[in-house]
Amino acid sequence: MGRGVLLALLSGAALNANAYNMSVYDVKPDIDWNEIPVIEKTMFFPGLITYDWINSPAHKGTERADFDTKTCTSCHSGEERGLGEQLIKHDRLDKMAGKAGSIDVDFQFANDDEHLYVKATWETQMPYPARIHDTLLFENGKWTIIGGDRGKNPYTPIYEDRFSIMIDDGSVDEFAQQGCWMSCHRGMRDIGQATMRDVQALEVIGMDGLNQKDIRKYLPDTRTERYGESWDKVKTREEIDQLKQDGKFVDLMQWRSTRSAPTGSADDGYVLEYRLNDAGKTVFTWNFDKKTGLPKFMYDKSVTGFYALNPEDLTDLSKNIALIEGVNTMPYDASKIEEGQMLQGRLNRAAEGSAGANNEIHSEWNDGKYTVIFKRKLDTGFPEDDKIMEVGGTYDFNIAIHDGQTTTRYHYVTFPFTVGIGDDAKGDVVSQTLK
Repeated sequence: MGRGVLLALLSGAALNANAYNMSVYDVKPDIDWNEIPVIEKTMFFPGLITYDWINSPAHKGTERADFDTKTCTSCHSGEERGLGEQLIKHDRLDKMAGKAGSIDVDFQFANDDEHLYVKATWETQMPYPARIHDTLLFENGKWTIIGGDRGKNPYTPIYEDRFSIMIDDGSVDEFAQQGCWMSCHRGMRDIGQATMRDVQALEVIGMDGLNQKDIRKYLPDTRTERYGESWDKVKTREEIDQLKQDGKFVDLMQWRSTRSAPTGSADDGYVLEYRLNDAGKTVFTWNFDKKTGLPKFMYDKSVTGFYALNPEDLTDLSKNIALIEGVNTMPYDASKIEEGQMLQGRLNRAAEGSAGANNEIHSEWNDGKYTVIFKRKLDTGFPEDDKIMEVGGTYDFNIAIHDGQTTTRYHYVTFPFTVGIGDDAKGDVVSQTLK
């Protein structure tokens, strides 16, 4: 089977089952969720709204005398659906025809003495769970990376879905008011994109620093100019290191349906001068050697029953197709691969150190709905990378969902809200203490 058959399968084939445990491990917490209140939130498409726009005269809210202390929620609560419809109508979404302006999500929050639990359930806009990401296709005697998100590959996307949580403990100025928009700026990917040449020339972000080639999330405190188009106005390494030491970063955890879900985990990272990983070994890596043009690993047939994937396997939910280092892998052997077969382009693995703090994340897909349950230690033991929480405390949250195999700004977001941990805590949402 060649690429044409593969794309036809991806574009609309019926699934062979209607339920799928996204993880190969049993990490589902033993909680009676029927006893936990359901909080319904409408998450909306934010379009091209950025921090610099929100704080400019173009935003009429800046004319209010109390703008500095008002939250996005206090001014726009209940407007999420309308905003989403308006923003998606006026956006450049010719490649995402039919994308909804908002989605409805059921949330539940619980805690015990050591953990916060966040459960989210939503109806996905695709007819199957996103179990593949960067996919390797063997065709005409060579391996090619195929797929891409809906923005690049609108008709037959091959990309993961994501559920992300941002947390602050009050250390980041304005996060309680403006939430995740503090990390969204002109110059970022798909928002007035900065050129690779310009980014590489930056001292801290570019070739002589993080060696990045684009601009991703960052906080205003890391720039010498807080407002306006400030992506290239980066403070010194010493100044940014001091901000980190002072806790002026935002915690960012990302469940990824392909690159983290199979191991019952989520990315553990943070936002400061860039969107960065916590210290240690991350939950995924490449399964492709770009120098040789060959995969590094294939499936261990003695474990999985196959060496590589056939196109029909991608929509067969009776078959687990995650590729997990040391669990179901063996070194790549070209003699066992047939024309038209595929391998995962990313390798799931057990994370280590601070980067591995989110290792009990349950996720499943059932009749077109995702359910993701974060089990997060209140005190991860890594205060240099994570926001340390405690029962009785109140914390600033913002949540995003990338659904329908999208990336960058093509997600859905909540307005910022506060979470109080424990029955006696204060917050827009209060987690229920488990008995």
